[in-house]
Amino acid sequence: MKKAIIIIAIFLTILMVFGACESKKSVASNSLLNSSQIDFDVQYIRVGYSSDFPAYTIIDSRETLNLFHISRNINNISLRDPEFINAISKYTDSYFTDNFLVIVCLIEPSGSNRHKVERINPNGNIIIKQLIPEIGTADMATWLIIIELNNSFKLERYQVVLE
Repeated sequence: MKKAIIIIAIFLTILMVFGACESKKSVASNSLLNSSQIDFDVQYIRVGYSSDFPAYTIIDSRETLNLFHISRNINNISLRDPEFINAISKYTDSYFTDNFLVIVCLIEPSGSNRHKVERINPNGNIIIKQLIPEIGTADMATWLIIIELNNSFKLERYQVVLE
């Protein structure tokens, strides 16, 4: 009788474990089917430190990009850095015919902190993962994240969400 109870208990335990695994798999598959994400390309550029950047800026023309560039230089943040100049040089008038940029500004207490744009949801949420090392530096840094998007995904407002 003891052997039968032990065998039934083992069988029920195995059944519950496999049943739970199947449940989780179904939930994961359903959430993948229901989520829609927007395609994008991204560049990450460290520009020193400044506290007067907006959370994000929508750039829809070369003229707007030039104004952004000039206004930031006036505010003592050097966007004359060769890395930044090189990054924006590819955004010509013809680029903005079908595309636009969202430039996200993140100010970090350590220059060692990095970021990764995980996804952009159709509701305008820009999900950015903060990559914070165990040991960092004590220098503050401003990061510009240049997100390239197609005009078909252009919204009036976006929300930067840090994870």
